[in-house]
Parts: sequence; C-alpha cells; structure tokens
Amino acid sequence: MNQIVILRKKWLLLFLILGLTATTTQAQLGGLTGAKSPNAGGLLKQFAGALKPTSFLSSWASGGKANWLSAASKVTDAVGMASSISSLTGFIKPDMFKQGFNVSTITQAASAVKTYSDASGLLKSLEGGLKPAAFLSSWATKRPAFMTALNLLK
Repeated sequence: MNQIVILRKKWLLLFLILGLTATTTQAQLGGLTGAKSPNAGGLLKQFAGALKPTSFLSSWASGGKANWLSAASKVTDAVGMASSISSLTGFIKPDMFKQGFNVSTITQAASAVKTYSDASGLLKSLEGGLKPAAFLSSWATKRPAFMTALNLLK
C-alpha cells in the first residue's frame, strides 16, 4: 500500500514539474501561441539585454546603445535584422569573442541574408561565438526559450 502511495506522489510530482517547465517556457516566449511569430526587433533587444554591460565598448554607453535599440525596435524584415546583428557585433569588445571566432564573418554573412531563417542563423552564430563571460548569469535559463523563439521567427 505504501508503495502505491509513493508511486502516486512521484507521478504527481513529475506532472507538476512538466507543467511548470511548459509554463515557464511559454512565459519566456512572451505568450506565443499557435502560428503567431515572435517579433524580430524584440528578440534582438532581448539578446542585447542578455549581454553584460562590461561586454560592450565605451561607444555603446555613449549613444550607441540608444541608437541601436531604436533601430532594432523598427526591424520589419530579415535584412533589417541582419543589419542590426552586424551593427551589434561592432559594439562588443573583441576579447568577449571566443578564440578563433572571426567577427568579420558576421558582417559578410549579414550582407547575404534574405530570410528570417538566415538572420536567425546569423544571431545563433554570434551567440555561439561569444564567451560565456559576455552574458549575464540569467542567460543560461533564458537561452532555451530564446532559441525556440528564433526558430519560430517567420
């Protein structure tokens, strides 16, 4: 009898954990449901916000941030998204990139972007080329939902 009660408690706990995980992921996606696509500008701003302020060059704090955020909020297509990603790369300190990562590949690839899939791949490449130290500690928990949202971008 005790084993049945323990087994029921384990199943209840498992369902509770799965429910909370699904709810958390949905909340991080900003309530996205069904066919609704995430907003490219919002994803760009979320990514830039996940970087530590110390990961940026001084030009970011002296007007670059405000200008970049303004431009990112107006992104309406994949080409604009790629341009914002390329621009953001120019504000990040060189020592925040992993050894061997070629920053110029982001700029070159940005000029060839035609689809949101291309632009999402570009942002994923930038994210992968940055050292973990470039990100706020909260990025580790937000990253899975962010990557899911990037994959949903259309």
